[in-house]
Amino acid sequence: MTSITEANVCVVRVRQGISRITLRPSARITEEDGVRTREQLLALTGGSRGGVLLEITGVGSVSREAIGVYSSAVTVSAFAILGSTPVDRVIAHGLLGLPLPACPSAYFTDEDEALNWLQTVSE
Repeated sequence: MTSITEANVCVVRVRQGISRITLRPSARITEEDGVRTREQLLALTGGSRGGVLLEITGVGSVSREAIGVYSSAVTVSAFAILGSTPVDRVIAHGLLGLPLPACPSAYFTDEDEALNWLQTVSE
């Protein structure tokens, strides 16, 4: 498993066609974090399209600018947003309520369900 970690974000290749972006708990994700994440994802995937498991469990906040960067990711074929707390759900609804890439997006509280969904919709 290949991974790239920065202060607020970790990007990991889970398996062929699926990557995981983990936002650090309590972090305030900025546009700069979003740009670094996009660059890390491109480096890991070589620019190939694929599904992304976006783990937001415990994240402090995600700026509109960061969401804009994530939303413009043309190599993402589907987003599974993974959280576990009521605050995560609020943040996820904010993410889902803003412009996302023209790809399927859904919120999950179970990682296996999220990965299975990504495998199905990313093919």
